[in-house]
Amino acid sequence: MLTQIAAFEARYQLRSPLFAVAFVLFFLLTFGAVTIDDIQIGAKGNVNLNSPYAILQTLGAMNVLAIFIVTAFVANVVIRDDETGFAPILRTTQIGKFDYLVGRFLGAFGVAFLVLCAVPLAMIIGAWMPWLDAEKLGPLQLGHYAWALFVFGLPTLLVMSAGFFALATATRSMMWTYVGVVAFLVLFVISRGLLREPSLATISALSDPFGMGALNKATQYWTAADRNSLLPPLHGLLLWNRLLWLGVGAAMFALAYGLFRFESKGSKTDSATKTRKAGTDPATAPKPLAGPTSGTHARWLQFMALTRFDLAFVFRSPAFFVLLLLGIFNAIGALSTTGESRGVHYLPVTRAVVEALLGSFSFIPVLIAVFYAGELVWRDRERRIHEIVDATAAPSWAFLVPKVLAITFVLLATLLVGALTGVVFQLYQGYTHIEPLAYLLWFILPSLITALLLGVLAVFAQALVPHKFVGWALMLVYTVISTTLAAMGFEHKLYNYADTAAVPLSDMNGMGHFWIGRAWHQGYWLAFAAMLLVLTHLMWRRGADTNLRPRLARLLPNSGARLKGLPGGLLALSTLAWVGSGAFIFYNTNVLNHYQTQPEREQLQADAERALLGFENLPQPTITHVSLKVDLFPKDIRAVTTGWYLLENRTGQALGAVHVRLDPDLQVQNLVLDGASLQKEYKAFGSRIYSLATPMQPGEQRRLAFTTVLAQRGFVNGQPLTQIVANGTFLNNFALTPVIGINRQIF
Repeated sequence: MLTQIAAFEARYQLRSPLFAVAFVLFFLLTFGAVTIDDIQIGAKGNVNLNSPYAILQTLGAMNVLAIFIVTAFVANVVIRDDETGFAPILRTTQIGKFDYLVGRFLGAFGVAFLVLCAVPLAMIIGAWMPWLDAEKLGPLQLGHYAWALFVFGLPTLLVMSAGFFALATATRSMMWTYVGVVAFLVLFVISRGLLREPSLATISALSDPFGMGALNKATQYWTAADRNSLLPPLHGLLLWNRLLWLGVGAAMFALAYGLFRFESKGSKTDSATKTRKAGTDPATAPKPLAGPTSGTHARWLQFMALTRFDLAFVFRSPAFFVLLLLGIFNAIGALSTTGESRGVHYLPVTRAVVEALLGSFSFIPVLIAVFYAGELVWRDRERRIHEIVDATAAPSWAFLVPKVLAITFVLLATLLVGALTGVVFQLYQGYTHIEPLAYLLWFILPSLITALLLGVLAVFAQALVPHKFVGWALMLVYTVISTTLAAMGFEHKLYNYADTAAVPLSDMNGMGHFWIGRAWHQGYWLAFAAMLLVLTHLMWRRGADTNLRPRLARLLPNSGARLKGLPGGLLALSTLAWVGSGAFIFYNTNVLNHYQTQPEREQLQADAERALLGFENLPQPTITHVSLKVDLFPKDIRAVTTGWYLLENRTGQALGAVHVRLDPDLQVQNLVLDGASLQKEYKAFGSRIYSLATPMQPGEQRRLAFTTVLAQRGFVNGQPLTQIVANGTFLNNFALTPVIGINRQIF
């Protein structure tokens, strides 16, 4: 019976869309990490792509992502029968508890392990791609992949499976289980930060459930040759880490086994005490039936009622309070590293606290938005009341907008708790200059807009797919893609959803003028989110049918009146706003300023090194006197420098040429060297070679006069010019004036 149940569960999970999506996702992520230089998974360092160390690092990083997949498989085992209504039938059979629970667990765990097998499979196939540099590859050793999979991958997956299987058994709730996943990840990240001190290395290695801390400890003194050829010995901290967490996994499964009951959940109160006899009910006078009403007022009342309902679902759920606690712990973890730098203590000013909070809250809002979008969109179907609800006269937008608002409010509550924690931290450190407006403008509002954008995208994804887990998988794909696009050279914020212009914070200058670029980007993405909302409204799932094709057909011009009226007008208006703001952003980032990706910058630097490094050892004159006049125009973000150098030949030999280098972003209005003419200009590198009409003799002096402009027009896609601001301008001579000669340090 055990094998039959395990086989049945495995077949069931293999047929689910989640398995196919997860397997393809894990394969493509790993394949991209092997075959594309700009995608890196795990801190592999300078080793071969298929070295044992690289295999272990990649598998360890993918194990973190596997938490979401394995939870969807194994936690669903305990809850599925109750949700589908099949549990009462099972309870009438002679299936034993051991066969049922262990068989279901083994079947689901086996499928989750198959998903993890996509990682070594992708690494093996990726290593055979013809465009890879052969020097970055070692010999194919299947034993290395097997060792990594069964010593690192399998035990970690087993521990995670048993832990969240036990949580699902105890709570009988997928919502609570995924709250546990979020809590586990947040606490794991915080613990890594708190245990980063060298004196705590042993505790850090043993307490890492993924084993990466123990691996790094075991290989910290290995050379590149060792990492390319050797597997870490399975003893010491590495062995104890694996045994410790296998023991934790066994204890978790034993706990789940002890908690599991075949009996259905129900009230312990006798049902007779909760009902009254029909004959005792007092007679009531007949009342007229309420008739249906329509119109703007009725739809507004429907919208408000559904909004209150969704908000109550979120704010009254125990998960909400758990998420608030996670926000507090997350903020404390980030703030614990604030106030000290290189052994020097500094005051916890609001700018430093906000920067710490912004860094720590970059991941949690994504998890919250994804989690609650699935819970809210699929709640009625999971409770089997969707056909009743969908048959009501309420418009689709009355169901859609409250869900987005509920997600936004729960994220706002988390941000407020984070800000409050920051204030308490400042007071605890004895810093009393609290700036509520700075918290609002620097942290809460920008983070809330980003959270709103994520909530809209998450609801849109759930509205498209036939199952909640597929929607979660889609958002996981989005998260991975959004973090890897920039590494692949796709850095423009016009196609990175919810990305905005950088806003450097300053104690003296606040946000300065940098908020303007962010505001335009936020408006651009809010217009796009409005388009998604209209499309979600038009494709909103009503009734029993979950097929996407008929809902997509509603968007066709000949499909009827769904695109007419208010939805069509809103879609046209939001599209116009999106295109218009996008054009203005493009004009600023690509026309007024020079847009350049990181690969292009690296290529430019390599070209400059090849072109100029040969001039490094050429004798050049020395600057003996400098005169500068710098005019600042902070409102225009501009600095005009007029000055001159007195150059003297102290080399002991005659000089026939002078090499002058400037920052490539510096505009040169005038550059004149006495008795010299421009021989060659490397404009892309900011370098010039001046040929002297008569050689400059030893001890001879000549004057170099120049006028330069350092400025930024509008806003940029990357890092803005921060040297010139309204309050706190800081400039050095290299940013404003020429440099004589070529130095390899510039490369």
